[in-house]
Amino acid sequence: MLKQIIRGFLKPFGLNLVRVKKNVPVPQPIREEKPEWPKTIEGNVYDLVRPYANYSPWLGEKQFHDLYNEIRQNTLVDIFRCFELWELAGKVHGLDPGAAFIEIGVWRGGTAAVVGKKLSQLNAEIPFYLADTYTGVKKSSDKDAFYFDNEHADTSEEMVREILQDKYHHYVFLNGIFPEDTAHLIPEGGRFGYCHIDVDVYNSASDVVDWIWDKLIPGGVIVFDDYGFHTCTGITQFVNEQKLKNDRMIIHNLNGHAIMVKVR
Repeated sequence: MLKQIIRGFLKPFGLNLVRVKKNVPVPQPIREEKPEWPKTIEGNVYDLVRPYANYSPWLGEKQFHDLYNEIRQNTLVDIFRCFELWELAGKVHGLDPGAAFIEIGVWRGGTAAVVGKKLSQLNAEIPFYLADTYTGVKKSSDKDAFYFDNEHADTSEEMVREILQDKYHHYVFLNGIFPEDTAHLIPEGGRFGYCHIDVDVYNSASDVVDWIWDKLIPGGVIVFDDYGFHTCTGITQFVNEQKLKNDRMIIHNLNGHAIMVKVR
């Protein structure tokens, strides 16, 4: 009845009342997007690792936490790996207080500051050798899917010396490609307890391990910073090859480190 009244009112004006259908959205086909992870690169499977563990001792150790906040702009190494280096430095120094330390791939000095500060805390007087070209990655090859020479050249020895000046008094700077250019500066017969390799590529890591292995004490460690990262396929490949040798034990930490322990 109401509709007829309205139509009668509108008719003299040439208008009419009609039913309008509601807009119904047209169904769109669902596009299945391929997830980014996991992915296989150079025969190795990579995925985002999210452990459920929640014990976080790095938050409760004030000296370390304050130090990390100071040096965090001088490193690409996260707090989890830095804390592991902090603890390893203490344990390894306790095995042989006379065994030297060495880091190859210093970049801006952040991890050298972490380890040096721990050595200072222990009143150590051993040499801590720091080897870098300060001109970026060297010795990249077809074994490295992502890295090329001269990446990470945004640093300098002066920058490193500045961040380290109050951390430890026994740093020894080796400026050049290691071991070819600078290993001769290390006294013959020296022994090592700790070696941190952060060089990103296969050939460089291989040359370092070949040089240091016979100089490493039993129980000494080599830490590969880049093992667990898909951008460092050469490091992953190299460390996996080392697992076939019976004089060393390889530990893959889910923070991305691989730790090689000399067992004999």
